[in-house]
Amino acid sequence: MQDTPAPGVQASNGSLAARDFRARDVYFGDSRSAPEPAAVTVAPPLGLRDPQCPLRGRDALIEQLESSLSVPASPRMQVLYGMGGAGKTAIALEVVHRRLCLAQQVWWVDAGQHTTLEAGLRAVARQAGASDEQVRAGDAADVLWSYLARYERPWLLVVDNADEPALLDGAGRLSEGTGWIRLPANNAGSVLVTTRDSTPHTWGSACILHTVSPLTGDDLADAAQILRDHAGTMAGPPDDARRLAQRLGGLPLALRLAGTYLADANRVPAAYREPGTPVYFDSYHAALDRGLALVDRGNVIAQAWAMSLELLEQRGMPLARPLLRLIATFADAPLPYTLLLTPQTLASAGELASLDGPGVWRLLTALAGLGLVDLSPAGGSDALPTLRVHPLVRDASLDHAALGAAVTALHSAAFAHERAVPEEPDYWDHWRLLQPHALDLFHRATATESPDQTIHSAGRTAILAARYLLVRGLYGRARSEFEAILTHVRVSLGDTHPSTLTTRHELARILHDQGELDRARSEFEAILTHRRTSLGDTHPNTLSTRHSMARVLHDQGELDRARSEFEAILTHARVSFGDTHPSTLTTRHNMARVLHDQGELDRARSEFEAVLTHERASLGGTHPNTLTTRYSIARVLHDQGELDRARSEFEAVLTHERASLGDTHPNTLTTRHNIARVLHDQGEVGRARSEFEAVLTHERASFGDTHPRTLTTRYSIARVLHDQGELDRARSEFEAVLTHRRVSFGDTHPSTLTTRYSIARVLHDQGEVGRARSEFEAVLTHRRVSFGDTHPSTLTTRHELARVLHDQGELGRARSEFEAILTHRRTSLGDTHPSTLTTRHELARVLHDQGELGRARSEFEAILTHRRTSLGDTHPNTLTTRHELARVLHDQGELGRARSEFEAVLTHRRASLGDTHPNTLTTRHELDGLQQLRADD
Repeated sequence: MQDTPAPGVQASNGSLAARDFRARDVYFGDSRSAPEPAAVTVAPPLGLRDPQCPLRGRDALIEQLESSLSVPASPRMQVLYGMGGAGKTAIALEVVHRRLCLAQQVWWVDAGQHTTLEAGLRAVARQAGASDEQVRAGDAADVLWSYLARYERPWLLVVDNADEPALLDGAGRLSEGTGWIRLPANNAGSVLVTTRDSTPHTWGSACILHTVSPLTGDDLADAAQILRDHAGTMAGPPDDARRLAQRLGGLPLALRLAGTYLADANRVPAAYREPGTPVYFDSYHAALDRGLALVDRGNVIAQAWAMSLELLEQRGMPLARPLLRLIATFADAPLPYTLLLTPQTLASAGELASLDGPGVWRLLTALAGLGLVDLSPAGGSDALPTLRVHPLVRDASLDHAALGAAVTALHSAAFAHERAVPEEPDYWDHWRLLQPHALDLFHRATATESPDQTIHSAGRTAILAARYLLVRGLYGRARSEFEAILTHVRVSLGDTHPSTLTTRHELARILHDQGELDRARSEFEAILTHRRTSLGDTHPNTLSTRHSMARVLHDQGELDRARSEFEAILTHARVSFGDTHPSTLTTRHNMARVLHDQGELDRARSEFEAVLTHERASLGGTHPNTLTTRYSIARVLHDQGELDRARSEFEAVLTHERASLGDTHPNTLTTRHNIARVLHDQGEVGRARSEFEAVLTHERASFGDTHPRTLTTRYSIARVLHDQGELDRARSEFEAVLTHRRVSFGDTHPSTLTTRYSIARVLHDQGEVGRARSEFEAVLTHRRVSFGDTHPSTLTTRHELARVLHDQGELGRARSEFEAILTHRRTSLGDTHPSTLTTRHELARVLHDQGELGRARSEFEAILTHRRTSLGDTHPNTLTTRHELARVLHDQGELGRARSEFEAVLTHRRASLGDTHPNTLTTRHELDGLQQLRADD
């Protein structure tokens, strides 16, 4: 059937006419270049603001915004920037609510798309007074701001979701003030923009940028309350809410979704719930740890990050996504990106291998600009710049396929420099930041079916990380990590593989430091057997194990064996490495420690000083090895009676250790302990006790109550209690320490004998002279066998036994023993060493009781001169000599002088020891006797 031609139209060639008609179709006006505007509203979306769930944790930021938007002199264009879900829109709505309560005009424009942005801004222009014709013109942006400049009523323009700032340029440029968004021309108006883009040059100088961060740190309580606002009270206690809020990284979007999820789940009767549905904060936390998808209904949270990555891809950065995946593969800890994300470390990272330095930096700053990572510059406690990833960004971006690339990057960074080992202070900042990633990657690599090379590389870096923990004194954590590494390498490599032996060696070192000497020794012996068989007796690894073994022998009291082994190692080290190599110097240092404990103080000091000279020259004055040697010299100075020099050196070492290691590092605590010992010997008993107690608190927390370090401090406190006259408490503590030392070390270990000796001193002062004598004699027998008759410890025991003989009335034997001891002490220590003066003092007491008053007085006066010079007039030892001198004066008939001296001594003893201390009571007794004698006369 043929169409009938319309009137006035020829039928011939109708098809051609029809084609011509359509081809010549035209549009009148501007409808092609300016299509019908999109339907929009510029009313604020106040329905998103829930008064039942108030905005939390943003009061300070809102007040800052209000101030900035209201003060005439300040820029009136404010930009809220932050990662997706941080709550920028919610903050803007709160500001809008306040403005509307003041009857101000508010416009809200969605900048998420080009069409809604321009349509919204044209609508604002229209509502500000522009005509439709003006709004449709090509200069609509100029028209908008011309009418806003004349708008008299206070107004606020909110531009939400401006994540692509280029859309705000329009025909001009935002940063130059010619874009769609500009600085208001009068004080009536202000602009508030929300965006993910924090790049300053994008916004120009007219804008003030405010970061909107997740609610963490001090704001975590607000984050937990947001969870409870949405979840209700059935979801669990506040502490569980706080832990979940922390796991969610304080991100308001995630907090709201989690709270709503739990509220919905709890509204469903238990019989109808899907099995395993989280209904409490803690079960939601557990589900989140198993995978974000389990609780991210509708993929809302993950989609927030995906939008940002899509935006970067649109900007020509397709590698931003794989780089973020790699970053997310590392541990949830500050990431030292200048170490781990470089062209060198990324050389095996697939498509990322094509990046050069500027390319990596461009991607990092782009990710940071959209809030996907936080870049922190070096400064403060961080010597290296770091980045952090929000926990949920990490969850959404985590790709286990990137594990191998992360391990390779970390291995490359860890072994980039030969000297970059954890024991070197110059690299502590590196390892402080690398160790959490190294250990995390190792555990994840061994928990999955990773290639052998990946696991091997992860294991090597994990060993270095665990060594860093050991260097920092974190023995428990280091032990746990080494045990995990050892478990794996034993299975994969066997018990005698070099890597396994290295791990066993490091673990044995920790056992040593934790006081498990028998286990450490057994392990070192086993390792040594394998290394001697496979490497020979003088291989560096063999020598290292022999050295560690000798240290254990030393601490177990086998001084001769330890010395012999150190001497043999030193011979090989000198041949192989030279006399000043760090390994040689360490052996010389430990050899000198043995000499010290064997009583060869001059030789020990000379060796320490020689080692110190080399260490200062090669390592500097504050290197840990140098400080350890300075500490050892200070110990010798102390034992040589040079208390002021020893104290000064200990204090200098302590200053450096506190700065580099912290106040509670084991090395710092040991130095504090020895300063307290000097304070004790200098008569500052109260200060010494306070410091010992502070050290003990830390040692108990770190090592437990029976670790050798802890026991040493408990022993030192007991000595102070003894000297403060608290004899029962001192005895009780000595006995507790003795019980543990007998179990750990045996009955004849030097530390055990020292404790038995101190108990005997308390028994003596408590009047149990027979028991004291028996114990001193037993200790003396062991010390003579172990150390010889003239070792300082032996002489000290002989000295105390002679005091008992004196008090038991065996004056001749006591005098003979004191004279023999004095001869040795004068020879080895000199005539004015504190130990020599103590023996001279006791010998003078015997002379007194034997009736040789003139000789006794002369000796007491000589001793007093030295003690006043070195210790001061009120030191306990000085007061003791003054007391004894007063007794001689008394017996010589100089009652006035004796009384005057007793009164002076009593005043000082009352002030320092209290009115009931045994020494105070002794002086009061002598003074009362004088007064009674005077009354009788």
